Amino acid sequence: MGTQTKPDYGLDAPGVVRRLLFFGLLLILAGVGLLIAGGRTRFLLWPGWSFVCGGIAQAATGAAMLWGSRVGKLGLRDQLLASLPWRGDERVLDVGCGHGLFLIGAAKRLTGGSAVGLDLWQAEDQAGNSREATMRNATLEGVGDRINLRDGDARQMPFANESFDLVLSSWALHNIYEPAGRRSALKEIVRVLKPGGRVAIVDIRHCQEYAVALANLGLVDVHLSGPHFIFVIPSRSVSAVKPLRGGMNAERAEAGSLKQGH
Repeated sequence: MGTQTKPDYGLDAPGVVRRLLFFGLLLILAGVGLLIAGGRTRFLLWPGWSFVCGGIAQAATGAAMLWGSRVGKLGLRDQLLASLPWRGDERVLDVGCGHGLFLIGAAKRLTGGSAVGLDLWQAEDQAGNSREATMRNATLEGVGDRINLRDGDARQMPFANESFDLVLSSWALHNIYEPAGRRSALKEIVRVLKPGGRVAIVDIRHCQEYAVALANLGLVDVHLSGPHFIFVIPSRSVSAVKPLRGGMNAERAEAGSLKQGH
């Protein structure tokens, strides 16, 4: 095996992508076989074309998901991080950091701060997901000294209250299938966020739910973006701010206030 020289931010939902590509190719081959046979037996033409078209659709879906994992999500990462204000001395948490896509992107914007990645390292969510793979990416990107990785569950984080200036999460919270579990994770995010700190979440599902929950948990300037078409299922982002103590920002803290993006 060769030595890795470029960061690898993982293939998302690898099992789904592999099945789509495999069965898509299988359907195309079966359809072509039926079309060839249909030259002598015409009643095979209709199922032959149906198999070919279905196979192309499945393979194209798998290819789109592959592109989203390898190219699209990097561009969206840069766009979202660039939209946030940075001082350079922030303490950042990435919840469900995976291979470190957002974690490393944030660390690159730090001069005196640090970035912590929390994950359960489940390979079914992202191919080759491990602490070692993430640290390898951080080293290749030149930010290994600014990053600390922790094992842990988003629903019960091993951090003190008000520990972080910025909490990020990308394509992770939807892997918590129960609504009560997702709400627990959002409560934990708010708990560990400093007053005046920001949260930014991007996901393929439940973003409206996240936005409403964050507003109900007392965060302000809650913004829900429009769809980003980098995967087959559109991604959306949610950002919000934890109010400062003593009533500052209170004029913006209207219960349930939510800004819709385009």
